[in-house]
Order: sequence, then structure tokens, then C-alpha cells
Amino acid sequence: MAPNARVPLPERGFDWPVAIDGRTWSAQATDHVLSLDGDGDWLAVANDQLALHDGPFTVEARFRAESFEKRVGLVNKTESAEFGIFLNAGVPSFIVHLGDRYATVEAGAAASARAWHHVAGVFDGKELRLYVDGKLTARKAASGSRTRNALPLLVGADVDGKGLGTSEFTGAIDEVRISSIARYAGEVVEPRAHHEPDDSTVLLLPMDVALGAMTLDLSRQRAHARIRGDAVLAPSTSR
Repeated sequence: MAPNARVPLPERGFDWPVAIDGRTWSAQATDHVLSLDGDGDWLAVANDQLALHDGPFTVEARFRAESFEKRVGLVNKTESAEFGIFLNAGVPSFIVHLGDRYATVEAGAAASARAWHHVAGVFDGKELRLYVDGKLTARKAASGSRTRNALPLLVGADVDGKGLGTSEFTGAIDEVRISSIARYAGEVVEPRAHHEPDDSTVLLLPMDVALGAMTLDLSRQRAHARIRGDAVLAPSTSR
């Protein structure tokens, strides 16, 4: 090759993550959602990373289901313990294992498929509340200590005794947040489309950034979720 020869090279872009103000972002951290096909796909947060102590807490997420099976897990750490949000036949429900049994609240109607919804389960130490699209749909008196297990938290499935996913969700999930307080009270609330972490945030998965086989948790815990199967972060549709 001659000393002054020029050889054109194909252009390649690199999505290089950068740490800014204690967070890690990427050039493509715009607005994405977790896309799941219901066949071996979910996110997993290790038990030792999820620092949710006993007492009041809130679990919430946005979802857009392509369809609903008879039993569908959305955000779960169940298996005769802990808590979960289900969408069985499209009907949202929130369960918490207190003492020796589950306390359950269930919405009175199914959520529509192919539309974005927000669901939140709240335990304030005295009762369970379930909110769907900002409206209180069910409440039930409940108290006691939450039964623990050592299983991972799964997003997009229920969890079995081996820590694997069952009753998988098909569609898109966004803005999964777990808080160590009862975030919502009253008959009507206004959930935000995007959340910012605060002192009560235990887990916040905005689904906007993937680093290898992980998607970022923006809480102080940095409990980054492992991507399992063919789950991908895809550009969001209108919410």
C-alpha cells in the first residue's frame, strides 16, 4: 500500500455508555419499552439486590398486552411468599403473602389488549389497594408481616420454585417501580408516565438502556435487571 493511499472504511456507530451524576446512560437512551413474546422472555432481579424491607410498599408498572392468557404474571416474587401483580384473563390483581396466607385484591373488569395501562398495588400496613389507570378499583383490609423468599423478582412472568418464569406476559412493559412507601391513596390518583428516583425508590426500571444482558435500575440500589430469553428494549409506541 502506498504511503498516501486512502481506503474508505464502512461507518460503524457505537452506543457507548457514560456515567453522569451517578447514573449510567447511553446515546440511545431515548424512550424504550421492554418487549416480550411470551415464550421464555422476562427480566430477573436477584433477591439479594432487592432491598425491600417489611412494612408499607408499592409495586407499579405500565403495560400493553398483545393478548391475555388465563394466567399471566406481570411483576412477581411469589411462590407461597412475597407479592405479585397478575393479569389473569386480563383482570389485574395484587397479592401479598402476610402471615400464613395471601391477601388479594382484584379489579372488577379486564384491561383491554393493545392499549397502554398503568397498574399499581399498594400495601400501607392496614390494607391492600389496587389502582388501574389511576382509579381505585379494589381495596381490602390486610395486615401482618410479609413472608419472604430467596427467589428473584421477575418482570413479565410469574416465578417458580427454581427462580424461572411461568405464566408469561406477551406485549410491552415500561416504568416498573417498587417503593418502600404507600405511594397512592384516595379514589383517584395521577400516575406519571415517567418516574424519577427518590429516597423511597427500591427499584426503578425505565426500560430505556440496555448494557449487555442487563437493563438499568435507577434506584440507589442499582439492582440492574438481567434480560432473559429474547426480551428486547424496543422503541415505545404512543402511551
